Amino acid sequence: MEEKIRNIPEILENELSEIIKKIAKDYNIQPFIKNPDFLEKRLEKWHQFGLLSHTKKVREVFLNELNNCLKNWNLYERIQDNLTKEIKGIKKKVLLESSIPLHDLGKIIVCGDHSKNRKHEVASRNLIYEDFLNNKLKSLNLSPTNIDYIACCVENHYILGKQIRDILKETKKFSLESLSQEKVNQQCKALAEEYSDIKTEIGIFYLCDSLGKTNIRIKANNDNEIIQQEQKIIKTLKKRNLPENLKYAVMQLPVNLKLAEIYLRLL
Repeated sequence: MEEKIRNIPEILENELSEIIKKIAKDYNIQPFIKNPDFLEKRLEKWHQFGLLSHTKKVREVFLNELNNCLKNWNLYERIQDNLTKEIKGIKKKVLLESSIPLHDLGKIIVCGDHSKNRKHEVASRNLIYEDFLNNKLKSLNLSPTNIDYIACCVENHYILGKQIRDILKETKKFSLESLSQEKVNQQCKALAEEYSDIKTEIGIFYLCDSLGKTNIRIKANNDNEIIQQEQKIIKTLKKRNLPENLKYAVMQLPVNLKLAEIYLRLL
């Protein structure tokens, strides 16, 4: 039984293509019926990968890059201690990993919606309680409490970005320099308090989701170093036949990582 529980994230990922197509058929969303790795044009600025590939990339980051980030920030032991806690007999780490294959399924339903906030996170959460996914999760020996935890992680996987990053971006203040302000620390502390039941999880999800948007990595200690790499990034994108406007995702990555570090340090 224990081994089967540990395998739940892998099982969900292996079935993800069929899960996407089933939901797309149920809601008659043609682009995802034809291609479970569909990427809407509006997302090309921030996403290198389509839905299927991005989701797999986020789990890959969770398994292979997350621990190195935490060790570099001297946060590994503290975060791991939290994730080894159990919810109805299953470690949080397993349940959090299980939420990754499900976290963006709501993008199927909101496909074509050009609203600023399409609330795909809520749509993803709602899908978990519909018969198709709910029965699938129950068949994997997940209890209602386990499923509630997964749904909560899914619904709030972007909350750090929504409540801090997006607000800073709207005022054109999402930069490494801006993150050094005490106000950001206060916002992070308030967010952790508001989401105390999953405060660690939302920081980890934000980190992994950010790294899962592109596999082009840059390092920078300040904002000028990011700007100085712009032309090099553009050349890399052209060489790899990727849209030039993906440069925004690549250039924003060091700022996303810094925000994740600041938030997780304050827990």
